[in-house]
Amino acid sequence: MGILDGITILDFTQFLSGPTCTMILSDMGARIIKIERPNKELSAGPYVGGERTYDLSVMRGKKSVTVDMKDPEQRLVFFDLVKEADAVIENFKPGTMSRMGVSYEEIKKVNPEIVFASISGYGQYGPFSNKGALDLVIQAAGGMMSVTGEEGKPPLKVGISAADLLTGLYTTVGMLAMLYHKKRTGKGQRLDMAMMDVMTACMGEAVVRYCATGEVETRNGNTGKNVAPDGLFQTKDGFAAITAETQEQWQALCSVLEVPSLAYDPRFSDMKQRQLHAEACQLALAGIVKNNSTAALVSLLEEAGVPASPVHTIPEVAEGGQVAARGMLAEVEHPTAGKYRLPNTPLNFSKTPNRLQGGAPVLGADTREVLKEIGYTDEAINGILEKQRALRKLFPDYPL
Repeated sequence: MGILDGITILDFTQFLSGPTCTMILSDMGARIIKIERPNKELSAGPYVGGERTYDLSVMRGKKSVTVDMKDPEQRLVFFDLVKEADAVIENFKPGTMSRMGVSYEEIKKVNPEIVFASISGYGQYGPFSNKGALDLVIQAAGGMMSVTGEEGKPPLKVGISAADLLTGLYTTVGMLAMLYHKKRTGKGQRLDMAMMDVMTACMGEAVVRYCATGEVETRNGNTGKNVAPDGLFQTKDGFAAITAETQEQWQALCSVLEVPSLAYDPRFSDMKQRQLHAEACQLALAGIVKNNSTAALVSLLEEAGVPASPVHTIPEVAEGGQVAARGMLAEVEHPTAGKYRLPNTPLNFSKTPNRLQGGAPVLGADTREVLKEIGYTDEAINGILEKQRALRKLFPDYPL
């Protein structure tokens, strides 16, 4: 059993931050019931076997239950699910849940002990609370883009959806804390998660430095800010990431590159001097590293105790020996997409090993099963599904 076995969470999320949180909780054994619209719109691909690769990723291990929240009868179905749940997670724009008649206040009436998490761009209050936001916008608004990229060039977003993913991780931490508090006290509560808040928290030391000294963080590209040498160096056949954080590593780096003169150059004699002359240090090494092959250089550096790595591509990561040894690629199956591989959970517990609870479900695939479990008759379920079929004119092939 997973470490969260016995916990049931209603997943009312969309996009990436909320689904990331519920995916992690599912990986830990929680039962995630994804509440979806029967007439869910198709979104941008790519698709495999009629399913988005995005859904194949973040929907893994979840139960898909379709509910038309505009139908008063089906809204009651949602509240019946709430009665049996431990938690609800949503990431709509503030006010949306209230307009649907399923606000935290309404949900508390049927389950006073419910744990409830809301994720939005700017939170439930504040001057920006009514603004919509996606990952790119929050990376810009929260300052992350201002420190990402090359000096003198335009800001860049991080290559992955960092604001979404970090918010999903923070929300997972909050959910676990609330579930623990509920177990200890019997009381639920609400978590107000703002992606903007998460970005501010992640800017950490840069914000502290500005508030304390007035110094503003700049874009340094692939060069480290507090360690020298620390950066991405071009080799004769690619790139290598190299860092030397200790004096021992610096001496070893100079030895591998066969440049003892650099090791004893007064400008680079210790970390303080290397920081003061960081640009000169990087340039001096760059002129030497470029004459080496990536694989040979990285191998020698690793043997000498200097942290280094090639810049792996996605195929190299997916097919690499480290990923295989750690079991970080799992294979699951989908009714229409077939078998597919996806990243496994990185959480490794010694006594309650994690395992993926299966692949992503087809839209609405678990509606009948879940409703029967909470006491609905076949006749009642058939009536609900008939209503839903009428909404699915654009999606006639989805099974129910």
